[in-house]
Amino acid sequence: MVKHLYLNRNIACMIVISLIANMSGSMILPLFAIYVEQFGISTLGMSILFSLFYVGRFLGGGMAGQIYEKIGAKRLGLSLLIAEIVCMLLFPFAGSFIVLSILRLLQGLVAIGLTVFVRVTINHMSTAENRGTLNGYISSSEGAGMILGPLISGVIVSYFSLSFPFYFVAFFACISFVAVSRMTFANSFLKPQPYHPPFQKSQRRIKLTKQLLLYSTVHFLEMSAFAIFLTYFSVYATYKLHWSPAEISVAFTIIGISTFVSAPFIGKISDMLKDRLLLCIIGLFLIMIEIILFLWFTEPWIVYLGMFIGGIGGASYLDSFYSQLGDVIPEDNRSSFIGNVVSLSEVGAIVSPIIAGALMDRFSLNTPFYYNMILVLIAIVIQYIIRLKSKSIRKRPLA
Repeated sequence: MVKHLYLNRNIACMIVISLIANMSGSMILPLFAIYVEQFGISTLGMSILFSLFYVGRFLGGGMAGQIYEKIGAKRLGLSLLIAEIVCMLLFPFAGSFIVLSILRLLQGLVAIGLTVFVRVTINHMSTAENRGTLNGYISSSEGAGMILGPLISGVIVSYFSLSFPFYFVAFFACISFVAVSRMTFANSFLKPQPYHPPFQKSQRRIKLTKQLLLYSTVHFLEMSAFAIFLTYFSVYATYKLHWSPAEISVAFTIIGISTFVSAPFIGKISDMLKDRLLLCIIGLFLIMIEIILFLWFTEPWIVYLGMFIGGIGGASYLDSFYSQLGDVIPEDNRSSFIGNVVSLSEVGAIVSPIIAGALMDRFSLNTPFYYNMILVLIAIVIQYIIRLKSKSIRKRPLA
C-alpha cells in the first residue's frame, strides 16, 4: 500500500513537471508581439528567438540523457528545475535582445531536459503492463501544457504585467522542486551491472546503434511534420481558408484538448494490445487524415474534425513510441538512448520548416502539407518494417 502511494505521488509529480515544461515553452508565443514592440525587434529577430528554443532542444536532449546516467534522476531533476526557476525569473528583467536570446536558448535546453527526465523516469517506474498508460498520462499533460501556456499567458498579461506569466510558471516549478526533493528514485546505473564479454558488448553496441538510427529517423520525420504544421497552418488557414485569428486559435485548441483527453485511454489500449508499433502506425495514419481533411475541404466543421482526429493521432503516436522505447531498450542504456532520440529528432523541427517554406515560395500554399504527408508516410513504412522484424522476436531488453 505504501509502495503504491509513493508511486502515485511520483507519477503525479512527473505529470506536473511535464505540464510545466510544455507551458514554459509555449507561453511566450502570444507575448512575442509585446517583446517586438518593447525592444524594437525585427521580424528576423523574432524568427531567431523562435528558433533558438529548438536549437536548445537539439543540444539538450542527448546531454540530459548522459547526465541522467552519471548523476542520477533526482539530481538531474532538481538541477533542471532550478534552471527553469532561474530562467523564468530572469525573463521579466531581460533588457536586450541578446539576453532574451540566451534565455530562449536556455529555455529550450531545460524543456527538452525535463522531457527526457520525465519520460525516462516514467519508463523506469513502469512495467510492460502499465507503461503505455503512464506514458499516456504524460502525453496528456504535454497536451494540456500546450493549451494552457499561451492561454494563461495571454489572460494574465491582459490583467497584469508582462512579468506575471513567468512568475506563475516559476511558482509551480518551485513546488515541483520540493516534490522531487522528497522523491526516491531507483537509479539503475548505481546498481552493479552484469558482466558482458567484449564480443557481447560489441554486439549490444551494434544493435543499439541500429535501433537508435531507426527510432531516431521515425521521430525525426514525425517532429518534422509537426513543426511544418505548427509553422504554416496559420498562413494556410489565413490565405487559403480565409479564417480569422480566432478560428485558427480554435483549431489549435481542439488539437490540444483532443490529445489531453485521449492520451490516457490510448495508453491503456497500448498496454492491453501489447502492440505499441501498431498504435504508432495508426497514430501517424490519423495525422495524415487530419492533413487531407484541411487540404481537400474548406468547411470549418470538417477541418475541426480533422484537428480532433489529428490530436488523437498525436497522442497515439507519442504514447506508443515512448512506451516502445521503454519496452525494448535496456534500463542501463535507456536514458542516453531516449536523450539521443529526442535530440536528433529536433533537427527535423529546425530544418524541415525551412524546406517547406522554400517549397511554398516555389509552388503553392498547399505544397508544404503534401511534403508533410510524404514525411509521415515514410515514418509509417519504417515503423511497419520494424514491426515485421520484431513480431518474430519476443519484445524484451537486450541480454
